[in-house]
Order: sequence, then structure tokens, then C-alpha cells
Amino acid sequence: MAKQEEAKAFFLSQRSQKSQESTTRPATPPPATAGASPSIPAAAAPTPQTITTARAPVAPFSFVPQRRTELPAEDAMEGGERLQIDMARPEPPEWYNKIKLDQVRKAPRVPIGIEQHLNKITNGIGKCNDAVAKNLHPDPAEFTKINNGIHRLLHNVRGLPAIFDSSTVDYPWYIKEEAAELYLKWWQKDTNPDLFRGIKLGRTKNAKLGRDSAVDSLDPKFKRRKGNVYGNNYLRIGQWWPTQLCAVRDGAHSATIAGICGKTGEGAFSCVLSGGSYPNIDSGDEIWYYGTESDDPSRPTDATQHMIESSRTQIPVRVLRTSKMTTKGPNEYRPEAGMRYDGLYKVIDYEVEREEKQVHLFHLVREPGQGPIRYKGPEVRPTPEELEALGKSKFERQYLA
Repeated sequence: MAKQEEAKAFFLSQRSQKSQESTTRPATPPPATAGASPSIPAAAAPTPQTITTARAPVAPFSFVPQRRTELPAEDAMEGGERLQIDMARPEPPEWYNKIKLDQVRKAPRVPIGIEQHLNKITNGIGKCNDAVAKNLHPDPAEFTKINNGIHRLLHNVRGLPAIFDSSTVDYPWYIKEEAAELYLKWWQKDTNPDLFRGIKLGRTKNAKLGRDSAVDSLDPKFKRRKGNVYGNNYLRIGQWWPTQLCAVRDGAHSATIAGICGKTGEGAFSCVLSGGSYPNIDSGDEIWYYGTESDDPSRPTDATQHMIESSRTQIPVRVLRTSKMTTKGPNEYRPEAGMRYDGLYKVIDYEVEREEKQVHLFHLVREPGQGPIRYKGPEVRPTPEELEALGKSKFERQYLA
């Protein structure tokens, strides 16, 4: 709240300054829709200087450049499988309903370790329901047991819908998110706990860097989810991946390299807040995000144009933060490693920062009604277990042929 008040105060001071300079500065075309240009927080404001030239004009929202004839392969990526599941009324998937009873009887015995973790969930749910029936608040220790059980149980559905779809016990929101995320994995038969499932890991000699570097690729045999859709796409707040390729595998993004994915004429599906020449400004619920540089001073890149179109349509964009995100000043919202899904944001407005490079600065505001950003506390992602698994994976990668 304090950062938003600072941003508002800075915007008002800038508007007053622009009014005083109106006699010496040429007018610039306003946006086609109502609203001011992005209000940058005071902490990111440049040192006041005497302005002798006009600021780069704000591009009209109706500006639509000619479609490029060729796109990078990762920006045109399609394929993958779309889900058909109603999370408000979860039902077992078709593959589960087709399992015959005699197949279940012949199945190998479930390892005792799995049963122990399952009991943490089912027993915890039972004790929480008993407490509510007695008009008592559930013991927080039971919440901890449930959370531990969820993180170690990726193959089973029993107990999970009873957490995220409970009408009796008010479980902590982050436990509901974990339960829903794991339920969706089970629903897709995605029961492999490996962080890099569906990814072909590789190594190559990088002569420029003078060392080996990893070159990974999507396994064509793995059923990945499409990312060229709007909305959450069945992702949960805080869902985390070690690399962008893993996020593509799960439908969070649809480009293996590019930071903005979208459809010409409609807008962006998702954007990745990563490293770059221009430091973004991140205050959590509000972000000031730079588009990409263009080689043509008369038109922005396709990626930037997707964000311009999103500001016109007001269709929310999926935002993913990375540990390598460059920002002006400290940033507590970055994940410790990898990439995290932080929900849907609307592109409120934008302005042109460098006209000769068509560099646009976009103002994004997080949609209300979503769970908090999972950057601290017991709900933090990545979890200690995820960081440990990532560390082991980096160590094992050294020995790839």
C-alpha cells in the first residue's frame, strides 16, 4: 500500500510538472483510451533535469503494425493437450473410470512409505472435521501434517478434493493450492516427481564461453499442455518450475526462449519477468515491465505488440517471475531459483520509452481475488524440498554424457 501511495504521489507531481512545462514542450498524442501513462514509483524516478526536448510520444492503443512474415519457432509453438476438467466439481478422469476391479486386485502392493504419507492427509482431514463438528478451531499442527503429506504424495487422489473443495473446514489457502495442483497432476497421469519430467537433458561444448553448457529440449513423447490460451490454464498460484522449458511443458508459457507469448490482433497469453537491458520495477501487485527492442524504429516487435493489444482488450495476462529478473532497486518478490507463476495481471497502460528502438514500458496491475504472491512465509515457493531436488539435479547434470 505504501508503494502504491508513493507511485500516486510521484504521478501527481509529474502531472503538475508537465502542466508547467506545457508552454515549452510540444504536445504529445494521448492514448486512445482514458488513463494516464504508467505512474512510476518515486524510488525509480530519475534525477530531475532540465527538459529541452519532447518526451517520446505515447503510442495510441489502436496502433497495430503489419504482421511479420516469419516468426521464431518458439513463438509459433502449438500442439500439446488441453484439459477438460471442472475444478469446482472435480470428477475422476476417463482413464481412472476405465480401470477394472480385477486390474486393481492384481496391482502391486502400495509401498508402506506412500501409505504413511497418505495417512497424514486423511487423518488430518478427519481431525479437522471433528474439531469443526465440536465448534473448535482445527489444530494448526494438523495443517502442517497435511501440508507435509501433500508435498510427498504425488500419485494419489484420496483426500485432495476434500481439501481444496471443502465446505466444512477452512484450510489455509496455500494448502488448498497445493492440493489442487497435485490433483491436476494426478488427473493428467503426471505422477512423476522428477522436476525435469518430459524434458530431454543435454550438454554441449560452448566455444564462446569456454565451457560446457546445458541444452535441453522437450520430449515429443511427453503429453505437454498447450500454453497458447488465456487465463490460468489450470495453473495454481505459486506453481514453480526450475526452467522456462519446464513451464512450457505444463502450459504456463508457449515459447522456449521468448519472454512474451501471444496472438496477433488479440494480445498476450503470458509474459516472463526475466533478465534484460532495462530494469523492470516490481512492487508485487503492480509491475512496470519493459517490452523488447525493435530493429525497426517505425514499429515495435511482435512480442511488444502483443502487450499493446492486451492493453486495449484488457484480457489478463499470466505473469511468471524468475530468479534472474532485473529490477530497479531490491526485489523481494523474485523466487530464490527458477520460475514461479504469480497469477493474472491486466496491462493498464503503457508509454514509449525509446522511440528509435520502440521500447515500451507497460504498467501491469494484478487482478483482485487471487491468492497472495508466494514469496515468503510457510507458503513460499520454491519449497525447501524443491530447492533440494534442483540442487541434486544440477549435480547429476555434470555427469551427463
